[in-house]
Amino acid sequence: MIKVYWTRSYIGHDKIQQMGLNTKSMLSALRIEEPQPLMKHMDYQKFFGPMVSKCPSIVDDIKNVFVIKSPMDMKINIDEAQSRVNIEKQTPDFAQLFLGNPQGKWGLHQVGAMGYLFFAEKSLMINQLPAYYDNNDYTNKTNTITASFDIGNWFRPAGKPVFQIKKDVTTIDIKEGDALLYIKFNTTEKIKLIEFDDSEFQRLAERSPEYMCGTLKDHDDNIISLKKCYDYFNRFKMKRRIMKLIKRNLI
Repeated sequence: MIKVYWTRSYIGHDKIQQMGLNTKSMLSALRIEEPQPLMKHMDYQKFFGPMVSKCPSIVDDIKNVFVIKSPMDMKINIDEAQSRVNIEKQTPDFAQLFLGNPQGKWGLHQVGAMGYLFFAEKSLMINQLPAYYDNNDYTNKTNTITASFDIGNWFRPAGKPVFQIKKDVTTIDIKEGDALLYIKFNTTEKIKLIEFDDSEFQRLAERSPEYMCGTLKDHDDNIISLKKCYDYFNRFKMKRRIMKLIKRNLI
């Protein structure tokens, strides 16, 4: 069994103010659910049928997959002619925080209003994947961008959906509880999620492990490779520092 420590990661008031947004647009941590095992989220025996649901190659593949769900309702209306996105059921400031400004040639959005921090005491790769077994307006009308990194050698937010709105889509109606993406832990060992409080981490400000990892870059502002990031992480004995903080703040 592998213990994976986790906490909610979300944007703070200071950054919201720097963006010129109302701090009341910040999403409460009370709305962000604990990641749910895919095998509990779906009735996999009914979904796959009596024969396929017994296939080890399929069942073993979903054992360590967890579901990240939407914490709120939000309807997105897309006006391609005027290059505008209008939001229903949420304030404009929250919509800006949730969607951000589209990036890249095909208009990628990164959700800034929610996320998770996962950490393991030993090397463990995770994949951020589309919610491919779920059928909702978000999964049907967006392309999820995949990503992966080693949560035993790096400390950064995950579970922050990055997506592209599909061509000719005019509305996306997101409901609270809709699956937005999956997190897969790449191991055959059982995963045990253990929650910790991040208040002490936040009080460390620029000495916070999350901040130090998030601001690691070359002097010319270029992003450096993950391998080099892992090297810096271990050279600074970051794993030992993080585990000391986590163990003091277990929930």
